[in-house]
Amino acid sequence: MLFTPSKKSNIGNPTLPALHGGAIAGFMELSAMIHVLQHSKNDKIPKVVDFAVDYVRAGKYVATHSRCKLVYLGRRMINVSVSAWQEDETAPIAMARAQFLVKE
Repeated sequence: MLFTPSKKSNIGNPTLPALHGGAIAGFMELSAMIHVLQHSKNDKIPKVVDFAVDYVRAGKYVATHSRCKLVYLGRRMINVSVSAWQEDETAPIAMARAQFLVKE
């Protein structure tokens, strides 16, 4: 599990204020990459093949957390699901699927 503190530079809609979707997606992609590095036997940086985000609700200007789960761990391909939430883990702000290529 990772978290990122709130930063004013990550606000996309100042009237709410709500986090920018790109900041949320970038945090989730980096979380997935760190998870792959921790759970694979390869120490090389994995290459992102595909990354898809489903935004569920607006991200408030508070700390954001993520949890990753390995869906498939092959020799060359790794699939990870990522959930991002803020105050309540059962109420995610975004869900993502990431596919990585790991070179030997």
